[in-house]
Amino acid sequence: MDETRTPSVRAAILEAATDLIRIHGVAGTSISDVIARSGTSAGAIYHHFGSKERLVLEVGRNAVARPMMMVMQTSVGLSPTHLLDAALAQVGRDEHTPELLLQIWAGARSDIPLSRVLRTEASGVRAGIRAYLAAWCAENAPTADPDSIVDLITGLVMGYAVQRALALNSDPDAYRALASGLLDAVIEAAHRGPTPAAVAEQSDSGGLRAPVQVARQ
Repeated sequence: MDETRTPSVRAAILEAATDLIRIHGVAGTSISDVIARSGTSAGAIYHHFGSKERLVLEVGRNAVARPMMMVMQTSVGLSPTHLLDAALAQVGRDEHTPELLLQIWAGARSDIPLSRVLRTEASGVRAGIRAYLAAWCAENAPTADPDSIVDLITGLVMGYAVQRALALNSDPDAYRALASGLLDAVIEAAHRGPTPAAVAEQSDSGGLRAPVQVARQ
């Protein structure tokens, strides 16, 4: 049996890469470092992941994307606020996850191949979340714009990760409550529709914009 192909070898590589990237960053982590820490081989790494960029991508997937997709697959009809709560809980599940995410995002700024891989992945994850929320909006808040809600959730989750990683927020529970309240308020405002003043302003200007979307400039 080829031991380089076993699930335990793959798990050892991922664990080693996760620890190294969190501590040293993407640029400061080499394939040689992963080999030494995991006790595996270059052949095993390239067999399971193909490249350093794909290894980093898989580290990021395990941190947030894959658990979030599992939440959506196993929980039908979650509201945007409940989905946000699940995302924030995933980011804050341990003290190391925010640091890891920040290192991956920083690494993508200077690593063009990694940036391309992450952008493709992010587009796919975003499309999945949008489709999930579009179904909820159609049933519960048909005037809300799913794209705007996804953008807001993404921004709130990334802000939470940055604040946790840099120790800028000593009260994560307060952040989560504030974020949930903000999202609820945005959805409620869209559900109520535009104010009479907003409608009059659009009429006076001859605008043809859809009147009941969450603002998405």
